[in-house]
Amino acid sequence: MKLNWGHYVAIALGCFMIFILSLLYFAGDTGGMVTEDYYEKEIHFQDEINAEKRANALAEKPEVLVQANGFLFQFPANTAADFKGDIYLMRNDNETKDVKTAIKLSDRKNFLVPSVKLIDGEYELTLSWKENNQTYLIKKSIRWISQ
Repeated sequence: MKLNWGHYVAIALGCFMIFILSLLYFAGDTGGMVTEDYYEKEIHFQDEINAEKRANALAEKPEVLVQANGFLFQFPANTAADFKGDIYLMRNDNETKDVKTAIKLSDRKNFLVPSVKLIDGEYELTLSWKENNQTYLIKKSIRWISQ
């Protein structure tokens, strides 16, 4: 059997299709969403932007201190009595390692996320709180290294 140019085109097209399909197979599952309620959060995105602006405008901002016993969140001494807040430490590699907790301030206006809840690596911190009928939001990356 003699091969002509049409056979070579069909072979090249078949090899290209096999190459593309193998890329898709070996790429794995890359279509996962960061959060399950993505669309619901998208509706309130402007509220988050406003809360971040309010937090950045504060004269005294909460501080995140990395200590041997965990992350210590130190709030200003003039924090209001009607304070309510949440801390969300998100791991990009595995959602089962995320830490989400409500803030219960001590007499010294601080809150500790203990080291037993943390594993080594990078966390995306979302610190949100409400006081005096205003919401505030701080987002940043922090790293935990056990000592």
